[in-house]
Amino acid sequence: MKKLMLMTALSLTVPFAYAEQPYAGQPATSAPEAGSAVFSQIDTDQDGVISKQEASSFSAVEVMFEDADANRDGALDADEFSQTQR
Repeated sequence: MKKLMLMTALSLTVPFAYAEQPYAGQPATSAPEAGSAVFSQIDTDQDGVISKQEASSFSAVEVMFEDADANRDGALDADEFSQTQR
């Protein structure tokens, strides 16, 4: 259920990562970059981790936060966040 909620929330935000068309000669955005865009959108202070406070703005992330925080440091790094997308 938590993964379903997260995937639903992410599916609503990922299209915005693709909204800008690439310039001529610029490669299209790949899936990992799109995941990074979602991570960056949630990481509002751009410190490289998603805090509980930042996660609270995205209900799907808030719901899965405790399970995703593998090292129990109270924040999600990019690797922990990417594990939730699988």
